[in-house]
Amino acid sequence: MDTTQTQQTMTWKVTGMHCSSCSILIDENVEDLEGVTSSNTSMKKKVTTVTFDISRCNPAQIAAAIIGAGYQAAPATDAPRTARRSWLRRATG
Repeated sequence: MDTTQTQQTMTWKVTGMHCSSCSILIDENVEDLEGVTSSNTSMKKKVTTVTFDISRCNPAQIAAAIIGAGYQAAPATDAPRTARRSWLRRATG
């Protein structure tokens, strides 16, 4: 089977990280999943980017692994963008 057709990369927004050990714990949990090629968590950016084989692993399993490590996770594309501009509404409202 050609794995290049089934490889997918997704990014999750992760909350609850406090130090670099948190990112290591998340990566270890996610990389334990069958079908995950790589997991890269940035504490500074508060995101986890995962490359995985969609025929062996799905996004819900990856989110569950992040949550199982003790953090909150949401696909980066679904993360609310209003939080960054909430100060503007307060300042002008």
